[in-house]
Amino acid sequence: MSQAIDQRLKTFAVSLLERNGGLVEWPAYLKSGFAVLPSHTAQLLECPENTEITGESVHSGLTINLASMFLQRIERLFPTDASAISLKIDTLYLKKSAMDEPVARAFGFPNARVKVIGASADRVEYQFWHFAAAIESDEKWEDVINFARNSRTGAMLELPDPLSNYDAHPSRPDATTPEMTRVMAQAAAVAARRSQAFVQRLEERMDRDLKRLKSYYHALVDDAADHKIRGAADLEKLDARTRAVELELERKIDELRDRYTLRPELRPIALVRLDAPALRVELNVQRRNAEKRIGIYWNAITKALEPLACSKCAADSFTVHFDDQIQTLCAQCAQA
Repeated sequence: MSQAIDQRLKTFAVSLLERNGGLVEWPAYLKSGFAVLPSHTAQLLECPENTEITGESVHSGLTINLASMFLQRIERLFPTDASAISLKIDTLYLKKSAMDEPVARAFGFPNARVKVIGASADRVEYQFWHFAAAIESDEKWEDVINFARNSRTGAMLELPDPLSNYDAHPSRPDATTPEMTRVMAQAAAVAARRSQAFVQRLEERMDRDLKRLKSYYHALVDDAADHKIRGAADLEKLDARTRAVELELERKIDELRDRYTLRPELRPIALVRLDAPALRVELNVQRRNAEKRIGIYWNAITKALEPLACSKCAADSFTVHFDDQIQTLCAQCAQA
């Protein structure tokens, strides 16, 4: 490691440890120093509370260089909650004409009678989520998942970056907690689609390795069976060898499956909450003996109607089914 990088990493490490409650003594002219760390910080860094810190490899202290685990472990010192900012758009044009025809063109309601009651100005919080997604296995897949959603309906939307919107200005943070169960489900669905090729490649490799493994151990059994059996002793040896090979094969298969096990991770890293004007269109929905009013939204940013989200799988659709309680369903969940 060059002297410049060494010094920058040293300065960063000292500052980080001190910000996390540590007392650090590491003079610039010495190759190593000493730190007294809070128990929580020491536990996260997997080192003693009273520890030597150095740029060289040590057995019991804290090694700070690019080849050590220091940079991976300090990730645990940073907050895991998503950082959030709140923005607001004061005014936008809202459609004034009747919404019956636009709703009829955009939506289909195959199993219910739906009537437009009216439309009124409203405000909606649009959430712009950013997630770090990863899958650990024999290889590693990583990506950043970005999506926007209407916090009222849960529908995922294609919206422009609010940080580039000149009409948006900072506002007081919203104290309400986002609906994280559904948000995480939506992020997981996006991550599953993005990682599909990676997962398929791993599955194909595992199937190939599994076939090779079985072929090799089955060949060992076949080779043993080819030898002449002259008596009961030889038969017992063959049975013992066969059992040993089968047990070893089972162990190897378990190791192989463990190696290819998918270990997904999904972590929110940022959230932008945008309070913006919208047009709420009131619908009256009748299905069998049930009747209920629901709202859909005309988006003042995209100037288009937004889809509705399935109440079961959160998939977005303009072809909306309803159950007997007038809960929205996508076509797939309606058939289930």
